[in-house]
Amino acid sequence: MVGLPCNDRALLAQGSSGSSVVIDLEDVVGLWLHDLEDEGSDSKSSRASTQDASSSPTYPFLSSAEVKLEPTSTSIPTSSGSTNVQLPIGGLRSLHPPVPYDAFLPPPSQGPSALPQVTAALVSHLPSEPERSRYLKAFRETMLLHPSFNVPNFEQRIAAIFAWAEGGAVSLCNGPMSKVELARDIFFSSAKNASNSKRDHGRPPGPPPGSRGPDQSAPKPTLSFFAAACAAFALGALVARDEEPSSAAPSSSSPPSSQSPSDAAGTSATLFALSEQALQLFEKTAAYDLDSVMTMVLQVLFMLHEGQMSVAQNVFPLVGKMVNVARMMGLAIDPDDFPGTYNLFEAETRRRLWWEVFYFDLFVADCMGHTPLIADNSHTTKVPADVDEEKFTPSSTSLPVPESAESDTSSVYFGLKCR
Repeated sequence: MVGLPCNDRALLAQGSSGSSVVIDLEDVVGLWLHDLEDEGSDSKSSRASTQDASSSPTYPFLSSAEVKLEPTSTSIPTSSGSTNVQLPIGGLRSLHPPVPYDAFLPPPSQGPSALPQVTAALVSHLPSEPERSRYLKAFRETMLLHPSFNVPNFEQRIAAIFAWAEGGAVSLCNGPMSKVELARDIFFSSAKNASNSKRDHGRPPGPPPGSRGPDQSAPKPTLSFFAAACAAFALGALVARDEEPSSAAPSSSSPPSSQSPSDAAGTSATLFALSEQALQLFEKTAAYDLDSVMTMVLQVLFMLHEGQMSVAQNVFPLVGKMVNVARMMGLAIDPDDFPGTYNLFEAETRRRLWWEVFYFDLFVADCMGHTPLIADNSHTTKVPADVDEEKFTPSSTSLPVPESAESDTSSVYFGLKCR
């Protein structure tokens, strides 16, 4: 249109004879509104006039299609007033309020900038005896089909948490003392005790430090392992409740607000919520470790055993996160590719965790109808070895092979499952 002024609010209309004319958009809007008003007053006459107008060369832009200024009430789905709504996460029974944040904070003497950590108040939310032993027994039997880590070592680390909270020392070396540990204890414990006695000389008489609370000099358990312990207790409580329905175990549907911490600690849903809360705080304050992957594995097992969790809503996203965290930590690469980096126990733990993640990725992907995230040619981690679980400890320098078929063969099944 050479020679015509540029107007972005005009429309170029072309007739059947080939002639064209520039029409202002306001006039076009007026024509449309006029047609809509006629259609609203008399729909039948409007349709007839629309058809006549569409056949006339004067209004080529009018058609027989109905135009609406806004959606009518019939095109909007009405909201149902029924309260029988199925939640995708298994209902309100699985939702529990978290533990107060103050339970994760250390004493004020450590300063206002102290990070969240395991405290004695936090350990008090775990189940006490005799429920503790009953839950651990059910957990041990469940893990026979999923030995993604050394269960005896795991249980001894749990016992160390309670010993630390009660004021005792935490022993992270689990299992029977080996010759190396015995030699280290003989040759180095005397020097350490002498230094401690010199440092404690002149201390006023009174109860020994840590007798009324956690031993501040002992190594503290991490939030990642505390989350794993909570998930283990939650799984054990769930299995024990299903095996003994007539037992006096507290129901997970009871409100936790009306229970004391020791009473609420027995519910599987409350323990699972505490595991999620502890893992979230650990992820925001520290780097991922093997215990964090172990926690996610136990949380997936709890969801699958619980039966109320939605696979698409809960299990599927958690497995995807678990795969990415395992890759980020290098679990997809065999520990033998890094000589001198990992000891024998940690190397086997990394192999077991990776193959357990691989198993859940394949299992959940098959349930959801998707391809697995882990390709067969994307990892070099070897299949875990068949070992005697009771004799395999962090201080082992060789793999203890099971002596007979009557011993624990859970690792044998795990190896066959991986293959």
